Amino acid sequence: MPSLRGGVAGRALAVRAVTLLRLLAGAALGFGLAALLGILILRFHDGPLGPLPGGALVSGTLSQDPKPRWETAGIGQTIELAVRPGAPWSVTTWAVVYESDLFVAADFLNPLKRWPYFVLEDPAVEIRAAGRRYRCSAVRVEDPELVAALRREFARKYSLSPEGLAARTAVWFFRLGPRPAARTPAG
Repeated sequence: MPSLRGGVAGRALAVRAVTLLRLLAGAALGFGLAALLGILILRFHDGPLGPLPGGALVSGTLSQDPKPRWETAGIGQTIELAVRPGAPWSVTTWAVVYESDLFVAADFLNPLKRWPYFVLEDPAVEIRAAGRRYRCSAVRVEDPELVAALRREFARKYSLSPEGLAARTAVWFFRLGPRPAARTPAG
């Protein structure tokens, strides 16, 4: 009889293990489907949703001004930036107006940050600030003196310590300027 009890106990343990595996598999499938749904919602959302990237910038009046006066454009603490026009990817990012030009910063504290690389592939971007959208061209700033000045300006605007982590973090700055006119086929 001892072997029967061991057999029953073993079967009961196996049933529990299979039940637990089914529950874990169901939970993993549920989380995966929820994540996929979340990604789809964000992909088609009007711009980013807080810190989460979103789709195209849709709402807001599209400015026709080829060279906006950024000082009066309502650039707040953050702007929404859409990159990759063919498959829009939008983020919320910091921006400063420096010497009448608009600059955005891309720090690399988050190693998964993708938008700066998208900008290098295609500089056509769109921003939304104060309910208005602007089509721009983004150019990476590589001049060391301008980079240093922009670090100081971002530190001033966002109350960052000049000796803190932000001063030692890799940052790319992009100047947002007028987007070149679309080329039309020769007739």
